[in-house]
Amino acid sequence: MTKATSDFDFLNGHFDVVHRQLLKPLTGSDEWDEYAGTCSARTHFDGAISLDEMQFPTKGSYGLSLRLFDPVSEEWSIYWVNSTSYEVFPPVRGKWENGACWLVGEDTYDGRPILASYSWSDVTDTTAHWEQSFSADGGETWEVNWTMDFTRRETAPPPLGIPKVTGDFDFLVGSWDLRNERRRPALGEPAEWYDVESTMRAWTYFDGAISFDEGWFPALDFQGATFRVYNPTSGTWSIHWINSQRGQLETPVIGAFSNDVGIFEGPDVWEDHPIDVRFRWTPGTEQARWEQFFSTDNGKTWVPNWKMTHTRTT
Repeated sequence: MTKATSDFDFLNGHFDVVHRQLLKPLTGSDEWDEYAGTCSARTHFDGAISLDEMQFPTKGSYGLSLRLFDPVSEEWSIYWVNSTSYEVFPPVRGKWENGACWLVGEDTYDGRPILASYSWSDVTDTTAHWEQSFSADGGETWEVNWTMDFTRRETAPPPLGIPKVTGDFDFLVGSWDLRNERRRPALGEPAEWYDVESTMRAWTYFDGAISFDEGWFPALDFQGATFRVYNPTSGTWSIHWINSQRGQLETPVIGAFSNDVGIFEGPDVWEDHPIDVRFRWTPGTEQARWEQFFSTDNGKTWVPNWKMTHTRTT
């Protein structure tokens, strides 16, 4: 496949990071907190997905940025997740121009609606600068409240050593050959099943509380990725699909593992019709299985349309 973009290739690898955060944004305060951290990042989808994990040793927490490139609009959407709330924050969106980028999105702060922005600048082979700003007046004025200065390091940072909240998807870490059995059409009759071969590689972040995998489907000429976020309060996972042809974080299915089987469900749309979707995971260290089902009657009956058998290669 043709490389989609190289915008965030500079961030691949490991970095030491100096953070400066305004303690009370939008209050007129000028109290800043400065602390050290680290960052480890990699790209996927030939550059169209960028993921980094931030470690904050003095805070005892993690942060993660998921960046998705839309090949049609040529815009990036950037989602932030932190290990305090495990919330996927609303995205900021924007483009790179002349070696810098400016991304803006709607958010809330202290219970009121605001605009939030990210900016990247001063990018070299070994350093980069990032800023976050808030606006409470619709973008007329902006207040910088968080800056990060990145300096490349040669080795991966040591783990934080904070308590592990889940290992549900640890079995998936590594590389796999996949046998896909797909139903055509996905709903309706007549039904025909056909096989598609593919491969996949998976990683975890936040010591297992975020799971990400990237799959290659050469016969179908596309790539697919899955982004999973665990909520330790509810004990559930939110699982989002990402298609390389759309560059969007799809509506999640939500659920949990019980008796060594994971069931995850959520609403979706198929060919302009509302449906419900179910994922079923059967874990295994050397072989695992994933299945997808659709329902058109609010979950009374389920039609299987995709079965994926994973066989470990590394």
